[in-house]
Amino acid sequence: MPTLQQTLAETTRPLHQRIEENPFMRALKDGDPLESPYKWLLSKLYPFVQGAEDKLVTLIPETEGFDTLKRCRTDLLHDDLLRLGIAPESGDPLLFDTIDTAGKAIGLLYVLEGSRKGGAFLSSLLQKSGTQLPMRYLIGYGETTESEWERFCGLLERYSEEPMRNEIISGAIGGFEILKRTFHDTHG
Repeated sequence: MPTLQQTLAETTRPLHQRIEENPFMRALKDGDPLESPYKWLLSKLYPFVQGAEDKLVTLIPETEGFDTLKRCRTDLLHDDLLRLGIAPESGDPLLFDTIDTAGKAIGLLYVLEGSRKGGAFLSSLLQKSGTQLPMRYLIGYGETTESEWERFCGLLERYSEEPMRNEIISGAIGGFEILKRTFHDTHG
């Protein structure tokens, strides 16, 4: 039987790939100027991250070992946006209404932690390009991002039995669907 993390990766792969089809990733791939697409990316991420973290703090007890408050980074994203001259805009909290159990919130946390891992990769590419864009949000845990991801995946496996397994998968799919809508509501 595959691990819960393997199942989540396989189940959400099509949504993940669709999310990566965005102006920032296209500009990065094509070698185009990055400032405008980067502003777009952070502006889109802010309401998603803020709404998701509000749900996590509400639904996942700190006693579960996920260190939910430590994992929150809306403040870093907020600061990066302000440094770019953008006033962060809150999203619609109703977007997250389907995330209504601890299991689904853990699935949503999978989306955020995967995003943190991806952000660390993107920040290393941006740093190599010599950009001066603010990247506190993307840097994630810095040098410990990979070990924090592994720790998170270990925690996931504590919940790999039914019915929690299905709730976590449902929450991850729901999280990716919300992010996809957030990213693709103003462009094709």
